[in-house]
Amino acid sequence: MLHLNNGSKCFLVHNVGKAKEFAKTEVEPGKTVLASFLNFLKKQLQVDVNEISLVELTNTQSAGVSLPLYVFEATENVHIELPSDYAWEAPESVREILGNVPIEGVPLF
Repeated sequence: MLHLNNGSKCFLVHNVGKAKEFAKTEVEPGKTVLASFLNFLKKQLQVDVNEISLVELTNTQSAGVSLPLYVFEATENVHIELPSDYAWEAPESVREILGNVPIEGVPLF
């Protein structure tokens, strides 16, 4: 999730055909989950990780598996151009993803 200075919130969504899913990556050997995700943002999505700040880290669960959720903040002038199969989506569009994943204990933002 990206929290912009103007107060709006967007979710990083991966478009897979007609379906949508949250952006995700595998944990790299010898790295933490967060380090692996930052590396994914930097290398796969070309996001300048020096221009965003981690402001919240929380976890939820799906089918007994822990899923980390990250909240990043960026200034209004940061331009993040994503590959065509990724997009920053408004919270309303995230309901589709949440409806397809059995989430347990969702935190409130």
